[in-house]
Amino acid sequence: MTPTLTISQATSDADFAAAADLIDSRDDNHHPLDRAALAKARLLLLAWLDDTPVGCGAIKAGEGEVAELGYLVVASGYRRLGIGARLTQARIDWASAQGIKLLWATVRAENQASRENLLKAGWQFYGDYLSIRGTGNTIGWYVLPLMQGLDIQALMAGPIGNRTPVIQGSGEPD
Repeated sequence: MTPTLTISQATSDADFAAAADLIDSRDDNHHPLDRAALAKARLLLLAWLDDTPVGCGAIKAGEGEVAELGYLVVASGYRRLGIGARLTQARIDWASAQGIKLLWATVRAENQASRENLLKAGWQFYGDYLSIRGTGNTIGWYVLPLMQGLDIQALMAGPIGNRTPVIQGSGEPD
């Protein structure tokens, strides 16, 4: 029998532990997971193949009309099957239903799969900035307006803060 992919909201300690384990299993050079921050996420989703957690994604902690997507991880043996795209769309749908006006996400320069995932889902590249952790990493910022007529530059002023742009430009999405 073919396994069934389901996406569900994390509601139990076991769900949060499964998501944390997936995030900790990443095979990139990431910073350690802050489990307390994960527990404060506005939304945490898990992708399951039958009873096996194979992916997760969140809308990070915060409140208001602007929200950050994060913690998108698909287990290495399950990549390129559309699981990341499904998790991204489920988070977009949830944010829209909650009245969130603008979503933003950051992706390291070398993470081409995540960059492509966002662009395919309709996101706009906002700009590249240096990591504030002092690593020298370039971080791509992406935005997705969930309603028309937003002043994206004004809404992104808070999240961007005083980060250093890698390439000088207007800061407006393409």
